[in-house]
Amino acid sequence: MATSLYNEPSISEDGRSTSRPPLSGAPLTLKHTLHPEQIRDNLPARQGGVGFLFHATDWDTLSFSFHNVKARNTSFEEELWRTPPFIASPIYSGSQMIGANIACPVPLELWLGSPRGIKRFRETQFFPALELARQAGLNMVAMGASTPYACNYGALPRQIKPPHITTGHAATAAMLKDWAIHCCNELDLEFGKTKLALFGAAGRLGTTVAKYLLYKEAPRELVLIDLPDKANLLADQARELMAADLLGHTKVSVHTFSPDRPLPQFDGAILASSTSVPYLSAADLKRARFWIDDSHPRAASVEAELASRGHTLYIECFARGPAGLDSRFPFRLPSTRDCYTCFAEGYAAWQEGIASDFIIGSPPVWSVSYTHGLLKKYGFSVGPFHGKDGSAINLDLGVTANMN
Repeated sequence: MATSLYNEPSISEDGRSTSRPPLSGAPLTLKHTLHPEQIRDNLPARQGGVGFLFHATDWDTLSFSFHNVKARNTSFEEELWRTPPFIASPIYSGSQMIGANIACPVPLELWLGSPRGIKRFRETQFFPALELARQAGLNMVAMGASTPYACNYGALPRQIKPPHITTGHAATAAMLKDWAIHCCNELDLEFGKTKLALFGAAGRLGTTVAKYLLYKEAPRELVLIDLPDKANLLADQARELMAADLLGHTKVSVHTFSPDRPLPQFDGAILASSTSVPYLSAADLKRARFWIDDSHPRAASVEAELASRGHTLYIECFARGPAGLDSRFPFRLPSTRDCYTCFAEGYAAWQEGIASDFIIGSPPVWSVSYTHGLLKKYGFSVGPFHGKDGSAINLDLGVTANMN
């Protein structure tokens, strides 16, 4: 028998609780409480469900799920660490529930910067989240934002199987290339004649993106950009990429990023970096025609983004999902049909019935290409231009709507 979704006494038509929020001094209280069986009992028979596992990217996003978010201090940070992962929303395809979003309430900056923080996140958030997914009947979980760090991109042994996991890196690399080609088309640039920069090029995602950008259709030049301590890695990476380009169509150069060193000239950029604070200024953004941001958190502040609008196209990387997809969670995307690319990878793997971990580690080019084909098979595509600040962008009119 199907069970009801929420245990709260009153839910408005837009899905928000109409009950009175707790006082600010009270313990953190979820706006909606969903139990695992409420997901499991409503999934398609004999197919299980798909999950999307993510963490709070910043302090603002906590208010999406909790009534009484408090000002940041040591006490509140520890309260977040003690708060277990939770089911943030069901996921639907039409009227059929197909899975759930599972959220870890600890913001990125509390754990990503140190091995100790990553270990604590793994033990108190990541593994409990997978157990929650198992209880909810989810057999494929896509790892969003920086959660792959918690399990060394799938290489870390774990006792909880299923659910199986996928890092999202293949789908993200595929969609970033699609977005770059789409931006070029809309801005009257020819992708094969562009000079494209890749920030965070030495990272796990960056190395995958770089290889796929040079697969088949490629830009004229690729600039690999990362921090000065990655200089040797960038040089080695450039040599490998040029050796793999048997036809010699693409030039590969490197640049180390620091505040006192100006950026090189390029037509567009892909941002696959992972830092704790925004690092690009409005002046930086104005140097290129377009920027596709898949960094967590964002690579440029909201202020820099808005100050550069009209001079450049600075957009969020996401995927427009198939008709009927509904995430039921305010991800600051154009609609609840839209999703982050890592979820698209998990959805495709779930639809294919893959009964093992899907994309782990650094996927080879053929694996990215295969995943790219699955995304097209299941109806994922680039969507409308959308700013990292949550606003829709019209190339002629600027901001047309605010989606926050």
